[in-house]
Amino acid sequence: MFMKKFINFLFCKFLFRVHYYNIENLEIYDKYLICPNHSCVFDPFFIYPRTKNLSIMAKSEIFKNKLIAKILTHYNVFPVNRNKVDVKSLFHSLSIFKEDIPCEFLIFVEGGVVKNKEDIGTKVHNGAVFVSSKLHIPIIPVYITRRPKFFSKVDVIFGKPYFLDKNILKKKSLVKEESKNLINKIYGLKKESK
Repeated sequence: MFMKKFINFLFCKFLFRVHYYNIENLEIYDKYLICPNHSCVFDPFFIYPRTKNLSIMAKSEIFKNKLIAKILTHYNVFPVNRNKVDVKSLFHSLSIFKEDIPCEFLIFVEGGVVKNKEDIGTKVHNGAVFVSSKLHIPIIPVYITRRPKFFSKVDVIFGKPYFLDKNILKKKSLVKEESKNLINKIYGLKKESK
């Protein structure tokens, strides 16, 4: 509770002025995947204070320091190797939803931070679509203001949760198509803050 309050004050009120839209979409289901765009290293801090029991998938490189790794693990952050199919990370993703308690899983469909506008939509990872389809867990697309500067306004727009058909797992092409659709849904939310 203290950490959420601290992060909320530091990142959402002091360093940035975060405004939330459609926050009620987080109350419809007890379990869901949160899938935002990713243009800033602070993006997870904008989401964390509004969740109940959040797990986050992060690049394995930041876990090299043992102290940082211990802190991240304590707060339900786990590593993924983005250079290969990370089976261990995938199984961990599926295990998050096994317990009968409210939980959220934050996963960036774009993988890493996308700095340039021309790179938007060029890199799409299929993990979120796979987990959602496999476990019948809804996805909540989220748009976060791109590349915000310190002390500026940041819009965090939560889309409506939606489910995916389990049958898409039968074809890789369908999984890729749904992942691209998810990216389009995320960036389509940008209009709602105007």
